Amino acid sequence: MNRSVRAQPGSANGVSGFDGLIFRPRRDAPIWQQIYDYILSLIDSGWLTPGGQLPGEVHLAEKLGVTRITLRRALQQLQQEGHLTSRKGVGVFVRSLPSALVVRDGSRFAESLRADGKSVTTTTTVLEEEFADAAAAEQLHLAVGAPVVRLRRVRSANGQPIYISTKVFPAGVLPDFRTVYSRRQSVTDVFIAHSIQKYRRAETRISGGFATPDEASLLALTPGTPVFRTSSINTDASGNRIEWARGCWLLTSVDFVF
Repeated sequence: MNRSVRAQPGSANGVSGFDGLIFRPRRDAPIWQQIYDYILSLIDSGWLTPGGQLPGEVHLAEKLGVTRITLRRALQQLQQEGHLTSRKGVGVFVRSLPSALVVRDGSRFAESLRADGKSVTTTTTVLEEEFADAAAAEQLHLAVGAPVVRLRRVRSANGQPIYISTKVFPAGVLPDFRTVYSRRQSVTDVFIAHSIQKYRRAETRISGGFATPDEASLLALTPGTPVFRTSSINTDASGNRIEWARGCWLLTSVDFVF
């Protein structure tokens, strides 16, 4: 790929770093593509650092001498590929480097996520009891219509959403789920309170896809951004299924370690 790069010293939230962009003739590449290439080169070279904020759209368009529509197309492509993230009312930021998630039995999420010093937080968006549909019944080996608990959460590292999970549990096995969970938002605590001291990962499936509008909203992404999708089953020591989890991860947010 042909990139014209002469990054200038300066702060990542200023426009001085864009002094090195010299547009080639349009016949070589569309202007938005050249802007995309240049911003990506600033990320690759480390001039734009993980978590760094880009200049405001108006100022950057003026600096480059292009329309906001042209600039926005380049930024949207970078967001769709996971290089940038947009925070409503704040600005556009470079995505942080991926963390490593160690998939192992009986470990809490914060312990499994090697976040390199990042602060890991949890936001619970749904916690309710319902009746198992056909999919949940099949995964948990229950009868259709059996009572289950559905839990949906968003996990963030340093305030940046990286993972959405939707988990379903057999309510008959975990009758005090809501009460125990409310203390620390910990599923492991729920298991322990119901005499499940050890549990193991029976199955993990990983596939690729693109963020739906709902997922994009929760992960602060542009709809259509590439994502990982996971589906996993946890069992107790006797092999009984106690959790079915489905997850959505930004493609560049995590490296899975088995």
